[in-house]
Amino acid sequence: MHKMTNLEYSFITSELSALVVGKHFSRIRKVGDGIYRMKIGTFEILCELGVRLHTTKYMEDPQPHDKFVQKLEKELDNAKLLEIKQINSDRIISFDFDRASLVFEMFGKGNIILVKEGTTVAAFKYETWSDREIKVGSPYKSPSNVPMEKLVPSDKYIIVSLMKLPLGKEYVQEALLRSSIEEKTPGSKLTPEQLAELEKQLEIIKSSTSPHLYKSGEKPIAFSLTSITPLSEFTCEETNSLSEAADEYYKNVDAPNVDLEKLQKRLEKQNERVELLKQEEIAYKEKGDYIYAHYMEVQQVLEEAKAGKGELNKKEKSVEAEI
Repeated sequence: MHKMTNLEYSFITSELSALVVGKHFSRIRKVGDGIYRMKIGTFEILCELGVRLHTTKYMEDPQPHDKFVQKLEKELDNAKLLEIKQINSDRIISFDFDRASLVFEMFGKGNIILVKEGTTVAAFKYETWSDREIKVGSPYKSPSNVPMEKLVPSDKYIIVSLMKLPLGKEYVQEALLRSSIEEKTPGSKLTPEQLAELEKQLEIIKSSTSPHLYKSGEKPIAFSLTSITPLSEFTCEETNSLSEAADEYYKNVDAPNVDLEKLQKRLEKQNERVELLKQEEIAYKEKGDYIYAHYMEVQQVLEEAKAGKGELNKKEKSVEAEI
């Protein structure tokens, strides 16, 4: 399943700002495990933690209120939305209301934090790192490890340096494809001409974003903000918004089957074991065939060993001879 990238969150922030800034918080509902639907004005905004955030037209039945939802509704009831912003070009979107901020951290497995006057009031989950913590009563602080705004090549593979930019893997891979540069080329080995072309393609991707929805037949299989070369064999449609493209994709994407994935991993290990046994069988068969082909010589060696004529190692219970 596609997880929305820094570039897509930047685009969706602008898109949502044009729709809901100035409108009032109405409600929030839990509609699945780590999935919430928030209504601002007349717009329904769906958040699947660590995966996506966009407006939706699909209305799944809500689950019973939990304490987290109750806290959010109490603190944000009819609050006016003043601003939506992306923090540090990262996968962090903050909805700033007139009395508190609702911060969606969309990296990793995701989190939702209610912040009031700079202090954490509630969160989907509480976490602690070496440089920050999500805890009631603690100041809210975003991650210190932020994306780089400019490409800085190193001796590592160029793809490693590119992944530090606020774009996303498929977009930097596309820039490499358009520049005819292999992902595993060390950045320090790129010529000035190659670097110039790569930076040019990166800038084109960033400055000419428009929502694309890819389909196989009638089924959406991917979405992006630029044309993606590996998807060129599929039908590509430009949509009115990124939310529209994402909404259709996630509605039709097959959810990962955890049990099936476990079975597939187990099957892979079993297949590896079977292949190892096959190789051992071939090796033993070759040895057996060799002995059978030299039966008379082997028989003679054994008889000589019994008679004390061969090099017999009683401790190892072996006999050495040339055949």
